[in-house]
Amino acid sequence: MSHKVVGLSIDLEAGAVPTVVLKSAGEEAAAIVQAGERADVPIVRDPALIQALYRVPMDAPVGRELFPVMAALIAHVLSIDSRQSGEGRRSE
Repeated sequence: MSHKVVGLSIDLEAGAVPTVVLKSAGEEAAAIVQAGERADVPIVRDPALIQALYRVPMDAPVGRELFPVMAALIAHVLSIDSRQSGEGRRSE
């Protein structure tokens, strides 16, 4: 099975739409995930979501059809960040 990774960027304070800023597949994708884990970057593993996001061009905003999923994803990541901040992790 080929690994894929998609990185998103969003400025929550500006109310911006999530934008695809990274896409990779294969061994490089696995290395990116490992580096993210070492750097304590929130990682969500959802093969169906990755397939949908992989179709979005680089530096393009995520389409409206993915907004409900993106809202749930952002809430999940913020929840993780909030819990980790309470455990001594610096809040960004």
